[in-house]
Amino acid sequence: MATPLIGITSAEDHSRQPAPYVVLKNSYVRAVEAAGGIPVVLPVADKRQARLLIPRLDGIIFSGGNDVAPWLFGREPLPGIGSWDTRRDEWEIELCNRAWDSRLPMLGICRGCQLINVARGGTLMQDIARSNSEAILHNPAIPHDELCHHIHIEKGSMLSTLFAPGALLVNSLHHQAVEEPAVDFKVTARSQDGIIEALEAKDGRFALALQFHPEGLFLRYPAFLAPFKALVDAASHRVD
Repeated sequence: MATPLIGITSAEDHSRQPAPYVVLKNSYVRAVEAAGGIPVVLPVADKRQARLLIPRLDGIIFSGGNDVAPWLFGREPLPGIGSWDTRRDEWEIELCNRAWDSRLPMLGICRGCQLINVARGGTLMQDIARSNSEAILHNPAIPHDELCHHIHIEKGSMLSTLFAPGALLVNSLHHQAVEEPAVDFKVTARSQDGIIEALEAKDGRFALALQFHPEGLFLRYPAFLAPFKALVDAASHRVD
């Protein structure tokens, strides 16, 4: 069995001069390696390159990062929104839609969850604290490998086969969240305040979007390698 190539999107650090650096948390790379895949870091590029890139990959991860530009989901910017990079947004939206059309296995993490939702026609809550007066803390100043709050996983979902239905304690590093899910996706986990924590494709393909960060947890809590193993497994079936 050939080892699948798993693309991982990255960001640009514009504070570096004279040109921006390609940046990605190393934990994404390590998680793909631990799951049995070959990680391929994808720099931000012209969106026209997406049609050439997607056929060369066996799976793709949309990684975390800054906010998504609000006009890309039909909104004007509201107080509380953070910074965005429309070049990255447009690149990843094109990657996502090309991957969807090709039925390429995909995993979205935090911003990646939000990006997949926007790419497929959904909307975002621009700042949880301003939108939900009953919200629990979703963006604490703690390390990525610390657990934060519980989510409730729907019985019969893909996520329930990776962990278990019911309560799961996860980390949390976001201030935006999915508001209206895209028509292609169903909600399969929420936190107790109603914030969407996971989306899955309605048609059963491997397209999983997680609001928490399993790549930050798997070294300390090995069970959180499960989404990466599932992605690599789905990608392996394309290689065969």
